[in-house]
Amino acid sequence: MLRPTGWTRFREWLLVWICGSMLGALAADAVIGSYDAGLQPIKPILFTVGAVFTCIMVSLVNKPRLCLATLGIALLPAARLFDAAVLRRFDSSFQDQITMDLARMMLVLVAIIAVLSTEKWEKTALWAAICAMLMTTGSEIYEMLGFAKFSSIPGRYAGFNGHPNFPPVLLCEMLGIIFALSKNFRFNCLMIAVALPGVALTYGRSGMVVLALLCGAYVLLNARRNFGFLMILSAVTLPLLSIGTAVLQSGTHQGVMKDKNTADRLEAIYNLDFEKLKSPERVKDFNDAWEAVLEKPLLGHGTGISGTYYAPHNEYASLWLEVGIPGLTLFIGTWLWLITRSFLTGGRAGYLIFALIAYTPFGQGRIEMPHFSLAMVSAACVLWPRRYQLTLRSLKNAPQAAPSITPPHPQPLSRQG
Repeated sequence: MLRPTGWTRFREWLLVWICGSMLGALAADAVIGSYDAGLQPIKPILFTVGAVFTCIMVSLVNKPRLCLATLGIALLPAARLFDAAVLRRFDSSFQDQITMDLARMMLVLVAIIAVLSTEKWEKTALWAAICAMLMTTGSEIYEMLGFAKFSSIPGRYAGFNGHPNFPPVLLCEMLGIIFALSKNFRFNCLMIAVALPGVALTYGRSGMVVLALLCGAYVLLNARRNFGFLMILSAVTLPLLSIGTAVLQSGTHQGVMKDKNTADRLEAIYNLDFEKLKSPERVKDFNDAWEAVLEKPLLGHGTGISGTYYAPHNEYASLWLEVGIPGLTLFIGTWLWLITRSFLTGGRAGYLIFALIAYTPFGQGRIEMPHFSLAMVSAACVLWPRRYQLTLRSLKNAPQAAPSITPPHPQPLSRQG
């Protein structure tokens, strides 16, 4: 077996550690969040363009081989960009900014596909997921300690993402990637420990429920082979969970005043009160969006109206509102495609697919987020491992194959008397 050359090791190092770190920073919105908070001077658009260019160039020197399934992941984002930039069926004073955001996201998606088309894609995607989790939870703790202000909602911490609804989604998706690519149970439990405070500090109801289901299923299905380790882990984590609960409860008080929003959220989660888990504001937002869906159910109102005029907090209603039945069919078809493939491959990437689908009933705008693209492309690469390489050859200079001569079949000898 030939040992890798110095150039081979260098280009693989660039791919895994540099490109992986860039994708992790993009997924965590680290540059945008830190720039908006005044922590660093690099403009997000400059970092995005530089990261996309670097990822594509490094991928090219690492001899990429395309996973065709990733092109299917890009269909819906491409259709939305075409609708916003060319058709412009929805027009507002924000439409140019919406188009620019969709174009930026499309560039990031192309960079992710390029990086995950290389031979070392598993290691790169794993490192990107780890980086995104560390940056997200770390920035929330940083905000909780009072060193910065990121969140747009008082009493709830958001870190670099800016809104407390996004970190739980990101953390669950990145955990799904780690569960799909890493077979080290103890390391995966460590990453669960990283995700727990990141989700808890947002006081997100749906986020805590999805995280509990995702991690609970993973631990239970691997408990038999790791029983001793889990016993030790339980003895260590139970006191830490008690301390964390006390910290969350103290966070609902601002001096002598009590933050009713966060207190009610925490009480609903602890008591599994499904009535309190519901949000009256979200119900009203969904009803308003549904009325708009019924006005143009076939083709929708155009990309950009969801999030500008309506906030349904439901990805199915959001896409139906924008791109109608064709877009909704493509969205649902993508999930059925992934689920069927996972089932046929023995549950491969099952945790990741669950983390992606679990947020569809109460999510919105994920399709425009880098972490969603990273998770979707990773799922496609895990489920369809076969790769294809495009090669260009000149027929004029191509060597001609020598004609093959098939020897005649021997005839059976006849015995002569």
